[in-house]
Order: sequence, then C-alpha cells, then structure tokens
Amino acid sequence: MDIPIISNFIEGLKLFFASRRLRWFTLVFFVGATITIIWENVGLILPILAPLVFAGGIFPIYFMLAAFMSLLGLTRFVVDEESYMKSFIMTAIWGTISAFVLIGMIVLTFGLFVIVFIGIAFFGWISFQSYFATRTSLGFATSVDLGKRSILVGLVFGAIYVFNYIVVIGSFIISVILFIPPPYLVPSVGFGILGLFLAVGFNFINGMILMAERNKSTASGISLLGLFISLYSAYFIYNVLKGFDAALDIVGIGISVAFIIYTMSGIGRTLASRSELETRWKISKEFAATLTYFLASGFIFVDTVFSLFITDPSLQGVFSDAMKLLVFPFIAFLMVLNYVRKSRKALKDADEVPEELPVDEEEPMVVEEEPAVLDEPEEEKVEDLQEVTDEEEDFEEYYASDEEELAEDEYESE
Repeated sequence: MDIPIISNFIEGLKLFFASRRLRWFTLVFFVGATITIIWENVGLILPILAPLVFAGGIFPIYFMLAAFMSLLGLTRFVVDEESYMKSFIMTAIWGTISAFVLIGMIVLTFGLFVIVFIGIAFFGWISFQSYFATRTSLGFATSVDLGKRSILVGLVFGAIYVFNYIVVIGSFIISVILFIPPPYLVPSVGFGILGLFLAVGFNFINGMILMAERNKSTASGISLLGLFISLYSAYFIYNVLKGFDAALDIVGIGISVAFIIYTMSGIGRTLASRSELETRWKISKEFAATLTYFLASGFIFVDTVFSLFITDPSLQGVFSDAMKLLVFPFIAFLMVLNYVRKSRKALKDADEVPEELPVDEEEPMVVEEEPAVLDEPEEEKVEDLQEVTDEEEDFEEYYASDEEELAEDEYESE
C-alpha cells in the first residue's frame, strides 16, 4: 500500500544516500551535529568551556563552501567519489580552511557572521520547517474529503474550529500554572502570550476563510490545516513556558530530531527535483544536499549558541521554539491564502470552456429499405448460354443448307 506522505519522506531521504560522495556528506553532518550538541551540554555544566561551542560553526562553514563548489561543478575537489580515505583527507583540509574563515568572520566581519548564521541559516531553516510542515499538513488535509456539505459536516467544521481555541488557550494556561511561578513577569511568558495571540489570530482568520469556502471542496483542507497549526502552536507554547531542562528529555529530543530529518527530506526532495528539470536553473544533487546541510547545521549551531549565551534563564534553551511559535502561524496564513487562490483559479479555468457553434437540430434520418433484387446470373453462365444459342443457330443453318442442296439435286434428276 502506497502512502504518499511516507513515500515522499523516504524519497527525500534517498537523496542523501544516492552516492558515495553524498553518503560522506551525510556522515560529516551527523558527526558535526553530535559534536555541537555535546559541547552545548559541556558548556552548560562547565560555563568556563562555553566559548568552545563556537567551534561548532566550522561545520556550517564547511557545508557553505562545499555548496559553493558544488554550484560550480567542482565537488570532486571537496569529496572523492572513489575512496573514503581520500575524502577524509580532503575534509580535514577543507575543515581547516573553514576554521580560518569562521575566525575571520567573528573577528573581522561580525556583521557577516550574524547575516550568514542567524539571518540565513537559523531563520531560513525555521522558515523551511514551517513551510514544509504546513505543506504536508495541507497535503494530508486535502486528501481527506469529508463528503457532502451537509449539516453534519458543518457541525464537524464548527467543532474543529472551537477545539483549536481550546487546545491553544488550554496549553498556555496549563503551562503557566505548572511551570511559571508568580508574579509571571518573565520573558518566556511574553513570548508565550505573543505566540498565543498569533495562533488565535490565525485560527480566527482561518475560520473566516472557512466560512467563505464552506460549500467548496477546499473547506476540508482549510479546516484540518487550522487543526494542525493549533497543535503545532500548543506544542511550542508548552516548550517555551516549560523552559530548558538539563535532564535528558527523550520526547523533546525525538520531536526535534523528527523535525530536522523531516525538513531535510522536504528540502532535499524539492531542491533535487530541479536537477531533473530541463531548465536554465538546473542544480546538482550535491548542491541540494550541501545547501540542506548548511541550513540544518547552521540552525543547530545558532541554537546552541543561544542556549549558552542568553542570560535570561527563562529563554535559555528555548529561543528556537519561541521563534518557531512566531513564524509557524505566519507561514501557515500565507499558505492558506495561496491554497485558496490556486483552488479558485483552477475552478475558474475549468468553467471557462470555449464556446462552440450552435448545432441545428436535424430531423431523424429515415433509412429507406431498398427493394430486394434477384440475383442475376453470373457472366460466365450468360456467356455459356450465349455460346449454346450460337451453336444451335449454326446447327440450324447447317441443316437448312443441306435441305436446299437435296431439293436442287432432286429437281435436276427430274
């Protein structure tokens, strides 16, 4: 049984294992992510070692340079296709170059460091996460058609709409009661309130759009997308208000890893699809993979830096979730508008059927039966009959001439 969501997820991940070179890039990414996260925990335990977390920036720089070389078609100078040993040596060389580039950015051009890591990698990855999560939710929602627009279906839409408010507001209230002591004047509560207003505002606008589209096929998708975004927002509100927990959080780690792998699949599949298009902007699979790893490793690096150097304990370790809480509803709102626009355009194109010339009503055709015709003798038979007739005439003429000769002989004898 083929499930499109799972099939697309697997197809997206296949990109990163399609060749020996891509498998090496994948290994380097996971090694770098593991080292960065380990240094984050070490810095939290021993704050004196916290600055060493900046060494994790080597990996995003490495993938940024690899992506640039891939764009020029020179990936063979970064990773070898035949030997892992040569790839290891080349990676060590490029890693050293990346370290010098990172030091230069921090010391000489800190503004460029902020743009590359925070502006492009961090917020770029969050935007991609929001986009692909919303697109998947919308894709799943549009595959579920609740059927005929009856009163029962309208009640289901209304129940989902009310439930969205309950789950978002309830998540905020319960998290504040459980995790935030009085007088609640902490920055994380401010992010929680802002995220709550954005989620509630998105649900309200989504409900207005749902009312306008209630009798159309898009209603099911819009309603279920609102449910997904409410659940996402509730999870991020909970994470932000709960704060950072130094203990091992299996659920949080699992969800974070799932988000990273899923977004890698979506980005990889989208970028790799352009490698098969006959277009001027055709890109290689190596560029698609290295760009994905640059965004992912850059996000992990910036997240660990925020965790270690944000002085407010209420935001320590949850700044990325706070940003997701703000970005997700905004991206979802844009996706809903685009979805409605495309659906209306498709319906409009379907209604615009080219006019045809009027067809005159024709009288029903009456098929007249032809009179039955007897079979005529074949030509051969006619010819045979004619030959027989000719022979009879010759025979009669022959005997007629004999009778005349006998009569003349009798006359002479007399």
